[in-house]
Amino acid sequence: MEQAPSSPMLKFGPYLVDLAAGEVRKNGSLIRLQEKPLRVLALLAERQGQLVTREELKKRLWPEDTFVDFETGLNTAVSKLRDALSDSAETPRYIETIPRRGYRFLIAVEKLDGIIKVGPASPVVATGNPGAPISSPAESAAEKAGPSGAISEAAASSLQGHPQNSSSSRAATSKPLDRKIIAAVSALILVLATGGYFLYKKFWNGTPDSAVSIVVLPFTNLTGDSTKEYLPDGVTEEMITSLARTEGGQLHVIARTSAMSYKLSHETVKQICAELGVRYALEGSVQSEGERLHVTAQLIRCQDQLHVWADTYEGDSGQILKFENNLTDSVAQALSLKLLTEKKPEYIPKNSLAHDAYLQGRYYLSLRSKEGFENALQSFGTALSEDSHYARAYAELAVTYNLMGQYNWISTNQAHGQGKAAALQAVAADPTLAEAHAAVGFNKWFYEWDSAGAEKELLQAIQLEPSNVDAHHWYAMVLMTSGRIDNAEKEMRIALALDPKALILRTNLGWVHYMGRQYPIAIQELQSVARDNPSFLTAHYKLWWTYSVTRDFPRAWEELKAIVHVISTPENERRILTTYEKEGYAASLHALSTSAGAVYAGSMVDAARCMNFAGDKMEALKFLQTAMNRHEGWMIFVESDPAFDLLRSEPEFSRMLQEVHAVSSQSH
Repeated sequence: MEQAPSSPMLKFGPYLVDLAAGEVRKNGSLIRLQEKPLRVLALLAERQGQLVTREELKKRLWPEDTFVDFETGLNTAVSKLRDALSDSAETPRYIETIPRRGYRFLIAVEKLDGIIKVGPASPVVATGNPGAPISSPAESAAEKAGPSGAISEAAASSLQGHPQNSSSSRAATSKPLDRKIIAAVSALILVLATGGYFLYKKFWNGTPDSAVSIVVLPFTNLTGDSTKEYLPDGVTEEMITSLARTEGGQLHVIARTSAMSYKLSHETVKQICAELGVRYALEGSVQSEGERLHVTAQLIRCQDQLHVWADTYEGDSGQILKFENNLTDSVAQALSLKLLTEKKPEYIPKNSLAHDAYLQGRYYLSLRSKEGFENALQSFGTALSEDSHYARAYAELAVTYNLMGQYNWISTNQAHGQGKAAALQAVAADPTLAEAHAAVGFNKWFYEWDSAGAEKELLQAIQLEPSNVDAHHWYAMVLMTSGRIDNAEKEMRIALALDPKALILRTNLGWVHYMGRQYPIAIQELQSVARDNPSFLTAHYKLWWTYSVTRDFPRAWEELKAIVHVISTPENERRILTTYEKEGYAASLHALSTSAGAVYAGSMVDAARCMNFAGDKMEALKFLQTAMNRHEGWMIFVESDPAFDLLRSEPEFSRMLQEVHAVSSQSH
C-alpha cells in the first residue's frame, strides 16, 4: 500500500494540518481525527481541484486484502472528515462528491514551505497567477431580456451585469472634476499599493519567488456625497486591474466580483481572507475637497492582522500624470524593483482627459444596462479622440460592441463589424495587450463561428496575462461549444480560482456539465448558485434546460415559473400559468412562445430550444432557420446543446450545422 502524501504542514481556511504529527487544528484548537480520514484529507488536498476517484483512494489507502469493506470504510472516513471540517455533502465547501466517481477538494491549500495555491485549484493557478476584474453580482437587464443573455465578460462577467439606471444616470451627469478625481485616485492607489507591496516584498518576505495572494477590499467613500459612490468603486476596480498586471504572475489578485461582494459585508478582514484563501488584504478610503485628494490605504497580513504597511497620500488632481510619474520614480529609487522593471512599462495616455474618459467607460460598462453600454461607447470614443493610440480604450470599446450584440441591443452586423475593427485596432496599438487578443478571440468565436481562430487568440491572451479571467472564461466557452468538455471544465475552474465568488462562473461551470450530459453534477452546481442567490436568473434558466432534457417536467416547470414571474407582464404570466394548469407543460411552452416575446430578446435559438422542449420539431427548425438567416451568434452552441438532440436525425438540422461549419471555414 502506498503512503499518503508526506508534506509536513498544510493550511486551508481556518485549518492547519500537521501530517507528520497527525494533527488537525482549527484556529489553534486541536480537532480529533482518526488516521484513515486524515489520510483521505492528505490525498485530496494534494490533488486539490482535481477528481480523485474511489478506485484511486482504494489503491492508495486500503490494503488489497480489505477490499470487501472498502466502500463502507471510505464512506465512513469521508463522513468523519466532513464532520471534523464542519462540511456538508449537500452544500460542500471543502469536499465535493462527484456521484459514482469520487471526490474533489475545493478550497485553497497552502503548503507552509512557501508554495501557495490560490482558490479552487487548477494546474495554472498553482503558479500563483494574479486576477482580473469581473462584474458585481446583481440581476442583469440582459437576463430579464432572455435566457441566453450574454456569456462573455471583460471587466465584468456576462450574464451577471446588472442594470442600475439610476446610478448610470447620476454618473452620466457627473462633472469633469469627478472623472479627474477617479483618474487621480486610481493612479495614487496604484502607486500606493505597488509601493506598499514591494516594501513588504523586500523587507518582510524571505522567499521572493513564492506567490503572494491579496484581495483589494472595496474602498470606503468618505466624500460625504452618496451620489459619488461610484468614485471609490472605480478606484477599487482600477487598482485591482493594475495590481493584477504587476510582477508577471508573482502576485495573485482576487478579481472584481469576489472583492466587491464584500462592499456591505460586516465580516472581519480575517474572515474574508479565510473565505478567499488569501494571505493579504488591502483596504482604504477616498476623500476629496475641491481638486485636492486624500487617500489612505493599509496592507494587512491576514493571519495575525499585522499592518505590514500603511500610508496617506494627498495630491492635486490636475497634475495627475506628473504626480503618478514622480511617485513611481520615488518608489523605484527607494527600492531595486527588478521585478517591476522586467515588465513592459504601462502605456500612459497623452493627457488626463483620455484616461478620465477611459475610466468612466469602464464604470459604465460594468453596469451591464443598455444605458450603461451606450454611455460606455461615448466615453471610450472620447478617450480615443483624445489619444488615438490608446490600446486599452480600443479593447474595451470592442468588448462593449461584442456584448451589445449578444444582448441584442444592436444588430449582429454592427456588433461584429465595429467590435472586430476596435479589437484589431487594439492589437495594432499594443500587440502585447491580453485584453485586445481576448476581444478578437471572442468576436471570432461568437460572430464568425470560428472556434479555431478564437482559440488561437484566447491562448495568446492567456500567455500574455495568465491571470486574465475573461480569457479563461471565454476559452472555456469555446471549448464547451467545440465538445471538449473536460478541457472546458478545467478552464472554467481556472477562472473560478481567480474569482471564486463570481456567480456567472459558478453557473457556467454547471452549464459545462449540462453540455457534457453530466446532468446530476450540473444540477448540483446550478442549485448551489440558485440557493445562494435566488434572484440570479441565469442559474434558473440553466436549471430549466437541464430539467427539461432529463424530462423532469415538474421541476422544469418550477424553474420556468420563477423566470416567467420576473420577465413577463402580469397578463402574460396569468395566461401561461392558466395554460399549464389546464393543458400541461408542453402547452405552456407554446403559450410562452406566442405571448412573451421578451423572453427571447430576439434570440431565435432560445425560441427553438423552447419549442424542442415542447416536442414541436417543425417550430424548432423554423426558429433555427431564422437564426441562421440572421447569422445569430448563439448558433455556435447548437451542435453541442443536448436540448437539440431531438433534431439530430432531421436532414434540415444537419444542413444548418454544415452551414455553420462552412462559415467557420471561410473565416480562416
